[in-house]
Amino acid sequence: MNTRLELLFEKHNVSDKDRYEINQIFWLLPTNKQQNILKNFDIMIFRFEQIHKEINLERRILIWDLFKDIKSFYEKYWNQIWDL
Repeated sequence: MNTRLELLFEKHNVSDKDRYEINQIFWLLPTNKQQNILKNFDIMIFRFEQIHKEINLERRILIWDLFKDIKSFYEKYWNQIWDL
């Protein structure tokens, strides 16, 4: 286990899931690439956070669109359902 990497995880409050994934990749890399990750860890975490924000935004958009579709269906067919 790389103690510097662990300290960076703690500093940035990296989730267990992300820690696991980063560790899996980290140990597959050559030493020079590992050093690059450690040196640029702040940038990498910033990019991860941006990706998480984009995913959450897309998720909310999809849920909202689904809600609108259900509402539209409900408004269109509600009376027909009760007339059965």
